[in-house]
Amino acid sequence: MQTLAWFLLLIPAATFLAYPLVVMLAAALAPRREAVATVTPPSITILICAHNEAANIGAKLASVTQALASWPHPAEILVADDGSTDATIAIAEAAGARVLACPRGGKAAALNRAIPQATGEVIVMTDADPLFDADTLPALLAPFADPGIGAVAGRVETIRRRARFAAADRAFRSYESALRAAEDRLFGCVSADGGLYAIRRALVPVVVADVTDDFYVSTAAVAAGHRIAYADAARVWEHSIPGARQQWRRRVRITVRGLTGLWRRRALMNPARTGWYAVALVLHKVARRLAPLALLPLWLVSALLGGAWWGVFAALTAAALVTLAGALGARLPGPLRIVHGIMLHLAGLAAGTILFVAGRRYAQWTPQKT
Repeated sequence: MQTLAWFLLLIPAATFLAYPLVVMLAAALAPRREAVATVTPPSITILICAHNEAANIGAKLASVTQALASWPHPAEILVADDGSTDATIAIAEAAGARVLACPRGGKAAALNRAIPQATGEVIVMTDADPLFDADTLPALLAPFADPGIGAVAGRVETIRRRARFAAADRAFRSYESALRAAEDRLFGCVSADGGLYAIRRALVPVVVADVTDDFYVSTAAVAAGHRIAYADAARVWEHSIPGARQQWRRRVRITVRGLTGLWRRRALMNPARTGWYAVALVLHKVARRLAPLALLPLWLVSALLGGAWWGVFAALTAAALVTLAGALGARLPGPLRIVHGIMLHLAGLAAGTILFVAGRRYAQWTPQKT
């Protein structure tokens, strides 16, 4: 039984600790890529899909307009409205954006309608709520000077406010950004975050409805033989979702849609085709969703083994109790809020994986805001 316990312990340890540490160490030792000569900057379309975003779209477009001051090249702002019933369209038009009014059909349908309407050589994809830094666009678009780069992932930061899960979100964002930067040095990012990324328009696929669109669209670059770069200085800022129920539902839904996207992109997991990228894709995306499934059997086995394994049992029990207390509305101090956020994230990954295996799919896009 000890062998089983070690196996169950090593699965999450290898996924969340060993793989990132090995990649970061290898990236630190890897030679830096030579700078690519400057070429004519591409024209761009900044594409925002929105559904009932009247509360956010004004501030979003103001930040995009400010960021465009650092990009003195051809650019347009295109808002694909997915059947909003509030003032989203009026606010976007008043802000000077070109608006494509679509019937309610989900984000994939809005993207598929909008992409053929885009005029830019590069499409900058961004959600309706994260706010641009003033220097975001030059940093995001600079890697396209290399013709081997098909897409560029930006960095999504959590606004520093005392929201319930803000500290956990910031910790996860920092962890993910460090991992993406290391992957970029070695074999390219595995994928991009929907908060901010850019892709050559010629590479954008028809988006299917039941996947996470940021993963599916950005990995189209890899499928076409290109690399996904990472631009740490290209940043957007978003608020943390405050409610545990909303966090849970969002994580479950994203996990199901993410695994569906991975299944559709399973050809990229062939090392004969994509080399080390295939290994990274499995460890970064697939294993991360499977690893939390080991925690419940690890808790049971460690309780049965006793001895030194009681420490593992006690730690998992304490984390579960903290998560339960937070879910019941208890006011947790800062460090325990981080534990609550991490455990809620892991539980959502596990539940989403089980639902995916059971055949659950999500085809409709419903943003979780509050």
